[in-house]
Amino acid sequence: MAGLANAPSVGIEPKEASVAITSAEGEAWPARKDAYYSLFVITMVVMFTVLDRSVMSLLIDPIKHDFGISDTQAALLIGAAFSLPYGVVGILVARLADRSNRRNLVAASLGVWSACTVFCGMTQSYVALLLARMGIGAGESGYGPASWSIATDYWPREKVAFATGTMGIGAMLGTGLAFFLGGAVLHFVSGIPPVHVPGIGIIRPWQWAFIIVGTPGLIWSFVVLTSKEPPRRGLAAGQRAPNVAVREVARWLADDWRTYLAVIGGMCIKAMMLAGPATWGATFLHRQFGWDLAKVGMVSGTITLVVSPIGLLAGAKLSEYWTKKGMQDANLRIVFYGLICSIPLMIISPLMPSAWLVLAVNAVASFVGTLGFGPSIAAFQVITPNRMRAQVGSLTQFCNNVIAFALSPVIVALFTDYLFRDPAALRYSMVLNAALMGTISLLVVWQGLKPYGRSYERAVREFAD
Repeated sequence: MAGLANAPSVGIEPKEASVAITSAEGEAWPARKDAYYSLFVITMVVMFTVLDRSVMSLLIDPIKHDFGISDTQAALLIGAAFSLPYGVVGILVARLADRSNRRNLVAASLGVWSACTVFCGMTQSYVALLLARMGIGAGESGYGPASWSIATDYWPREKVAFATGTMGIGAMLGTGLAFFLGGAVLHFVSGIPPVHVPGIGIIRPWQWAFIIVGTPGLIWSFVVLTSKEPPRRGLAAGQRAPNVAVREVARWLADDWRTYLAVIGGMCIKAMMLAGPATWGATFLHRQFGWDLAKVGMVSGTITLVVSPIGLLAGAKLSEYWTKKGMQDANLRIVFYGLICSIPLMIISPLMPSAWLVLAVNAVASFVGTLGFGPSIAAFQVITPNRMRAQVGSLTQFCNNVIAFALSPVIVALFTDYLFRDPAALRYSMVLNAALMGTISLLVVWQGLKPYGRSYERAVREFAD
């Protein structure tokens, strides 16, 4: 299994990198150059998915102004309209990902959601924007389980956190660019009046952000097809992956429920803690401190682009180091320690007296929190049999996107609209959300540490791939 254990994570690969390496179990790993190229291509896909979904959070107030909607309606647009199709369609697509060509699924998904993002820039009503947002969610649902499954077939067990952590860099690049480019576009078009386009209607200044960030993804969907689909571990050459019944997957999860409660449920509740500031942070700085949205986007985006990749790579290397040292619960333990450190920071951040202090505390919280991003995905991938990884991955997507990202923005909005009854009290809604969700997430992950160690040991013993 240690075939790639000593491979450098970055930099130019040696000449023999094109030669397939054999695992300790005798099954050849794909050529390193193919693994790194696929990882690069998919990391860019992840960047586009987060870029396309995140740019809307910077545009809440302009959208509210032009379409005359409330905070709760805006939260539905950001959350449920995206997340419900994402989770439901993702479950169906995941069954395909466990049996068919995963690379092609990723390419098709990217093409669909990029087209819907461009369409967001052409909508003429709230309902049309809602439908376009649903299309983005449905399109993006196909990339996650397929991408994670590809990574697990390209990299040895101790390197999976490196692969998923590198994909996480794409997510952070997408988040940073969403704010930075969104802010730059808003600044650039701020003095430009709405444009009437024949056959489409009025293109408002903020809509150019959707058109600009969605178009490159359409091109990249063809680049995805230049990467290779890796052989599935544990299958003979040319053998088709088995069709695993849903009840078999459910039985596997139920037999190990405490472990999966921690690695899926704990991450879901953690996502609920993070979704509040992710979706409402720009609006909060605008309302509380009077920063214009262009400035918020460019500053927040720059911080994310600088801080998060360092945390992601550090978490991946820590996972690899601890795993090689024999710490069987390394992936989940990194998540646990990250929560202990980040929860207090998430609570106090909105209470800071200046925008710069808010951003500084958020930067530290972001670094600590992203340490666990790669390990959290690797955690369930390495303990799940190959034949059902995508379906388990789709369950994770469903929890993180339907339950977490659909509910959390709405919960924060409901706190603001109905508990505090004051748009200026957004900071207290964010504090309350972080305190509640952070505490629950910490407890759920903690209860699963020992069960996860046993699950990892069983995985190594029963299906070491």
